[in-house]
Amino acid sequence: MKKAIPCLLVVLLLASCLSCTPAATSDTPLATPTATPTVTPQSDIELADTPETLETQIRQYKEEGDFERVYEAAIKLTQIDPTNTDAYLAAAGALLVLNEQNEQEMKRILAEGILNAPEGVKTIANWLAENQLEGAVELPFQPDYSDPSRVNVLGNSAGNITNTIRAAYWRGGLVATQDGWIYYSRFTGDYASLYKMRTDGSRRMKFEGVHGYCLNVAGDWIYFINPDDNDTPYRMRTDGSDVQQLSKFACSSISVYGDWVYSDGYGENGSYYRFRMDGSEQTPLTDFTITLNFCDGEYGYVIKKSMEDGGIVRIPISGGAQTRVRDEIPSSGYCITSEFIYTRDEKDPWVIVRTDLDGNNAIQVFRANDFITALNVYEDKLIVAYGVYSDFEGNTVSREIAIVDLASGEVIRSWEAHTDPLCVGEGFLFYTEQDEGMRWHCVNLDTGEELNME
Repeated sequence: MKKAIPCLLVVLLLASCLSCTPAATSDTPLATPTATPTVTPQSDIELADTPETLETQIRQYKEEGDFERVYEAAIKLTQIDPTNTDAYLAAAGALLVLNEQNEQEMKRILAEGILNAPEGVKTIANWLAENQLEGAVELPFQPDYSDPSRVNVLGNSAGNITNTIRAAYWRGGLVATQDGWIYYSRFTGDYASLYKMRTDGSRRMKFEGVHGYCLNVAGDWIYFINPDDNDTPYRMRTDGSDVQQLSKFACSSISVYGDWVYSDGYGENGSYYRFRMDGSEQTPLTDFTITLNFCDGEYGYVIKKSMEDGGIVRIPISGGAQTRVRDEIPSSGYCITSEFIYTRDEKDPWVIVRTDLDGNNAIQVFRANDFITALNVYEDKLIVAYGVYSDFEGNTVSREIAIVDLASGEVIRSWEAHTDPLCVGEGFLFYTEQDEGMRWHCVNLDTGEELNME
């Protein structure tokens, strides 16, 4: 009996422990079964293992217009049959089609961006220029200038218009500038082709298919004489769009001021006339033949072509007496500032002469040490080309260029250069170098540093 009691206690203790153990529930984690690997089905191209099958697929994908698969099938065919020429052509042809599709999609995306984010048009235009894609998308016109207050009223200076390349039929006005941009006619390669670039050398652009000289830039427009259309006056937007003929009279010079274009070539006599910037209201201003004209808004200055009374004639635009302000025809051009006229002295061609705007009070401002071939004026500086490097049939090319301080007549800087025209603008001197095929040089007038134009 005594032995039974301890045994009973052990049994009761075990029962008590078992009653305290929690019962198993449905929340108890079960063993996770091993996942069955997902098998990606192979594509038709991956399954194809004979040239015949791949050739069939290539034809099928072409019919469906799926050129990504044409390319994939063709590449696999070149791996299976490396001597199959048609496979390489199929792959290359597919890439051409894909490139065209990508280009069209690019244009669509950019056109959508222009429509939905018009404030970003200039950014898109810059991106196109950086990637040499100008013209890929039709952009709404964007002016080159950033500050409307700096837009030209005067299209070009007298000095630029009358500085000519004599070997190119006495054509002038080869460079014009406006608000940090340079517009120029280039004579290397595509003769008289038109370009523009920033004054820091960036954003250089050729106006494809357009040639010209006697450039004037005013606001949104470039005015020029078109040698491809009988030397008639034209204009186009500064982005190269909207090319327009303005008059059917051939001419040798144009000058833009305000809302008017002034030109020679009118009627049978080739006289002086003006017309609106769109070509309307053509109005004769003289009855005699003229060339190399310049207008400052109040007066027109022209070279009258006459053996008896030729020279520079000043013509009041609003009417009145005409004045011959120089009684010689200046073969090296002339410069007009707000106060003075500068020309070479035709009786002493080593000398630059200055007169008042009415031709009075002639004084010598500079004497070179040789024959002067060209001159121009920019602010307080006189630029002179002199010396005879070559002279063939009257086409005289200089030996040297000098920058002269107008106040003192002292030479600031000089260097050897074989040039014909001297053009100025935006603080730069522009000249061509005969020994380099008439390549343009651009020199900072203050520092002498050169900017690459081509």
